[in-house]
Amino acid sequence: TPNLIMKYLIPLLLPIVCVACSTSQAGDTESADAARLSFVEPAKVEVSTITAQKGSFDLELISNGKLEAQSKAVVPFTVQEQIVSINVYEGQYVSSGQVLGRLDTFSFQKRLSDAVNAYEQAQLDLEDRLLGLGYSIGDTATIPDNILKMAQLRSNFNIAVSSLQEAERNYEQATIKAPISGIVANLYARENNHSSGFQYFCQILDISTMSIVFNVLETELPAIKKGQSVEVFPFALSGQSFKGTVTSINPAIDERGMVRIMACIPNPDGKLLDGMNARVLLKNSVPDCIIIPKEAVLYRQNRKVVFVYKEGKAIWTYVETSHENSTNVAVTDGLEEGMEVIVENNINLAHEAEVVLRNKDSH
Repeated sequence: TPNLIMKYLIPLLLPIVCVACSTSQAGDTESADAARLSFVEPAKVEVSTITAQKGSFDLELISNGKLEAQSKAVVPFTVQEQIVSINVYEGQYVSSGQVLGRLDTFSFQKRLSDAVNAYEQAQLDLEDRLLGLGYSIGDTATIPDNILKMAQLRSNFNIAVSSLQEAERNYEQATIKAPISGIVANLYARENNHSSGFQYFCQILDISTMSIVFNVLETELPAIKKGQSVEVFPFALSGQSFKGTVTSINPAIDERGMVRIMACIPNPDGKLLDGMNARVLLKNSVPDCIIIPKEAVLYRQNRKVVFVYKEGKAIWTYVETSHENSTNVAVTDGLEEGMEVIVENNINLAHEAEVVLRNKDSH
């Protein structure tokens, strides 16, 4: 019967239920202990700070340009003949007037000798004509100008003088000399070749002082003035910079809305080369600014935020800025001089988050 079944079944089930309840209670206790043991108090964020300072803020204008030798000369072939010698090599420093090479002088020497003979013959003819008119060539001051001019024309004296001057010049030009002091560049001429096969002998570059030409927007022009300092960073010389000054500002704006600027860069060590590409940095100072590093400024809720260190906490502070350059920003509102601004590990900070200074002696 049902009653009989319940009479014998309940005593059998009761120990099982008790064991289950006991196991459940033990599991809950163990879970609570595990949670208590695994709980670790959140570590304080280590941060670094810097003191907000008041001073002159450097406005920066950046452009790219190309370096050029301030003095550059092309050495041409004034006369054409076979090249018999080249006395220099590319990269060699030469002085003004130094011999660079020579052309075959046989034909020039012959023309010069012919010109000398023609001149001497014309001089004799001139003297004969003047003697026939009652004058001596040694006393030209007493000869009327019209008579002397007529005698020179009829004796071909003027033509002989001109031919002699040309022959002397051509003979001299067969010896190629440096027009300025500098470095030999683009030496394409080769010995035992005719000079007509080359556009020019070489170039001479005076790289003791370099020029750099760059462009700026017309809206940036008010920030640039003649004599302003510039800093040049050649792409080929990583980590090196060179200082110079603005020497000219083109008074015309091109179709792109750009203005051409030229600056002069001293190059005593010769590290800068003609044609180098470089980044140009111009600076202007704005006085009485609160200055902090760019990495201190964050954007939260579309506003600029700085965390200020105060008594072990990071204080969320809204700020307004006016200028910025490659490293710093100028703060116009929200900070005061002397405040400790967090500049490291500030990205995930919250307002009044507890922090500890990484190096208390450095701020």
